[in-house]
Amino acid sequence: MKIKRYIVKSLPQAVQQIRSELGENAVILNTKETKTGGFLGLFQRKQLEVIAASEESASKDVAPSVPKEVKREPVESEVLQRINQMEELLGHFIKNQNHPEPQTSSILAKWLKRLEDQEVDQEVIQYMVRKIMTDYPLIEQLTVEEVERIVLSTVTKLFQDGIAPEGLDPNATLITLIGPTGVGKTTTIAKLASRQVLFQRKKVGFLTADTFRIAAIEQLKTYATILNIPIEVVESSDQLKQSLFNLKNCQMIFMDSAGRNYLEEQYIEEINKFLSQELKQENHLVLSMTARWKDMNQIVEKMKSVQIDRVILTKWDESTCYGAALNLVYHYPYPLSFLSLGQGVPEDIMLADPEYMAKKIVGVDEDEAGSGTQAERIASAY
Repeated sequence: MKIKRYIVKSLPQAVQQIRSELGENAVILNTKETKTGGFLGLFQRKQLEVIAASEESASKDVAPSVPKEVKREPVESEVLQRINQMEELLGHFIKNQNHPEPQTSSILAKWLKRLEDQEVDQEVIQYMVRKIMTDYPLIEQLTVEEVERIVLSTVTKLFQDGIAPEGLDPNATLITLIGPTGVGKTTTIAKLASRQVLFQRKKVGFLTADTFRIAAIEQLKTYATILNIPIEVVESSDQLKQSLFNLKNCQMIFMDSAGRNYLEEQYIEEINKFLSQELKQENHLVLSMTARWKDMNQIVEKMKSVQIDRVILTKWDESTCYGAALNLVYHYPYPLSFLSLGQGVPEDIMLADPEYMAKKIVGVDEDEAGSGTQAERIASAY
């Protein structure tokens, strides 16, 4: 008996090779899925290992004798079982042929490593690989510069699909910032309010519920004095209605919520009481780019019961790892509104710029990132 092993893409392909090499009477003894190729253990291709057998060619004048101790019946019974299994497997592989796994180009290896170093998660990377390999099947024939542009364009498009068309809804009356401790909510509120006062000429008011930190109240009062705008301090959600009434002449009210541990269910319930007002309210979740994606993801998961309209990413200038921003827009339906790039008020804030963020992740020179210089990008936020 002649036995041979085949590594193929599908069972029909195996059958064709087996018939060609082993003859029409060959039988399949075993099949199993296997994976080959890939890069650093990723993006391996699924293939099929097939073991087939046939009788040796009886071209001699005398047919070969079969030793008495060999019993053929059990072997033939096993083959019948294998055939039954093949029917199920054949249907499975034919179905999957309509959605084949893409082969990863070796020219993408550098960029895959870069994305991993930037902590872009594997699901996002695999999505990008599938899209690139589908859109550019002949990518191996392109130059390194052309591939860089393709990767950059793919990341930029992902960001474009997850960015608010404008930083703030101009029709919103109450803008609330929520988020964990230490992310810079108070400073961000001062930046956003300054923008409305100085550049949009709107009558703005401050409202703070962060009574846990006296420094935060005093900081916001200082900004209120500089901008010559009213401020209300709310110690509980029961006082909120009256405070909003006191600010009824303001066109836009910015509310600073208390930074607490968002892993505590009690605080999630408490913050929800501040986010259900009769006024048109827009809630911005504030997250720091210095946080690991694992921690950021856990916070967002915990806050799924909270009404989140947009996301502000702070401390962008303090990080060298930007993949969390891409993970966020890929996995969640919350559009990005602003990026905070420093402590300066009002200058260190900009509208979320997809090309700027994409170039940070891909590793293009910072001077080329975004449309224009950083000063021009910040100015565009106003």
